[in-house]
This record gives sequence, C-alpha cells and structure tokens, in this order.
Amino acid sequence: MRKLLLLPLLAAALIVSPAALSATKNVSITSSAFVPNAVTIDVGDSITWTNSDSRNRQPISQDAGFAAPILKPGETYTYTFKADGKFVVTDALVKNQRLNVTVTKPTSVGAPTLASTKQKVIYGGSVVLSGKVPTAKAGDKIILRAEVVTPTGTKQTSVIAETTTTSGGEFTFTVVPSAQSTYTATWQMTVATTSTSPAVTVKVAPRIGVGIVRMVGRYVTFSTKATSALPYAGRSVYIQRKNAFGQWISLKQVVLKSSTIATRSTVRLPKGLSRIRVLMPVGQVGPGYVAGISRTLLISR
Repeated sequence: MRKLLLLPLLAAALIVSPAALSATKNVSITSSAFVPNAVTIDVGDSITWTNSDSRNRQPISQDAGFAAPILKPGETYTYTFKADGKFVVTDALVKNQRLNVTVTKPTSVGAPTLASTKQKVIYGGSVVLSGKVPTAKAGDKIILRAEVVTPTGTKQTSVIAETTTTSGGEFTFTVVPSAQSTYTATWQMTVATTSTSPAVTVKVAPRIGVGIVRMVGRYVTFSTKATSALPYAGRSVYIQRKNAFGQWISLKQVVLKSSTIATRSTVRLPKGLSRIRVLMPVGQVGPGYVAGISRTLLISR
C-alpha cells in the first residue's frame, strides 16, 4: 500500500523500466546463416543479434526501418519492434542470408478491475483504490490516472502514481482527492500493449467545522468554518436544527468571513434537547464538490 496526494502533490511511486515489460529473443549470426532464421515475437518485444562469425556483420531491415552498426565478432545489437507485421532482416555485408520476423499483437486477456472503499470523502480524507489483473501475474506495471474537476469547472487528467502487481496480480493505491476525481488504472503488459480498467469516481465534500462559543440562556453562539481547495469567504452556510419529524430546518444563514478563521453567529434555541448541524449546500460549495455537512451537536437548554 502506498499513500499519495492528488496532483499537484504526489507520493513517491515505484517506477518500472519498460525493458522489464518486454521479451527479448536472441539470434546468432553465424558464417552460414541467422540462427534461428525465423522468429515470432509480440509488439514491443526485441531481438538481440550476436555476431558469432569471425568477420564483421551488419543486420539491416528495410521493412522494419533499421540498420545496425557494423558488428565486430562477439558484438551485439538489439532492436525493439513497435508495430505488428512481417519483416525481413538481411546482412549488409554478407549476401544470401535472411531472417524472417513475424510480429503479432498480443491476444487481449481482458482489463484490470478497479474498486474504491468509498464513493465520497470529506476534504482531506483518504480512499483506497484496489484492483487485479486477469493474469494474476506479479511485477506488471499499473499506472493510475485521475481526472480532476478544477476550480474553473473544467477537468484535468494526469498520471498520479505507478506501482506493480503482487504475486496474485493485485495492486493497491491510497489517494487523497482534493476535488471530485475519476480514476482509471492502466495495466501495461508490454511497452506497446496496455489495458485500462473501468472508471471509478470519488466525490468530495468540503470539511465543515462547528463549535459552541458560549451559551446564555437559550441563546447559543456557534463558530463555523468551511475548508476545501477553494476560498469560501463570502459563501453561505446554514445552521440547522432537527425537528420532531426528523426534518432538518434552517435556523440561520451565515455568510463566512474567512476561509481560515471561523465565523461566529448566534441563534435562539427552544427549550429541551436540540440537534444542531451546519450545512453548506451544493450552490455554495463550488466546482468539484458536493454539499458539506458538519457533525451534529446535542444541546440541552
């Protein structure tokens, strides 16, 4: 498990070299032929030629679009095939030697799963994203992307973390979304072959704080503050009381004076026990957030 912050803050991620995700076939260049003289590989795989002859050799392919440097005896050259098809490799220095290379697209084995422990968090809270690849293979690279709602209401997508699968093909991320975020996990089977999970969206509510400053008779002064990645000075929250029918009734609208300092407001409560909370409705929270609700206070007057 690894923790990270949503962009622009990122946790350290385990980086896997692309070379670890591809296979390499070896071909020996002998005095009489390429050995073997036919190779089948997947897109993203490589071939390494070794000059096993006593003279200089130079494998080339007009089909694949490469030309190795001149190889002295014992030297090697590696080329990665990034497109599927059939390719002919010859030797620029020796005639009548030929290697046939068939490059295929790997058969699709499905997409990774992705699930979230929560569908909504309060600003500053974390959520665990977990999934599994169909092959149940260890060491495969998983790339986590997030599409985040920005303060202007647009969406910005970026890579926020990378990890590798465990022995059962599982992977896990712990994220702290700063606003509504839609996550996808991309499984990189080879350098050129990937498969992406279904999207998972996590909504974010602003953190609403409420406290009692003083109580004089039935008059109670509350302090309240709303916190998210957006400034909330000038935005409104509502002090609410739960009535006998279980409905939340707004007692007072409070205009926040600051995003960092709690705003005070006084309300008159009826006799008996009151359940009080503070609500910031959808129209006040801003882009990327759902309505925010404070904890409930029990007050007896």
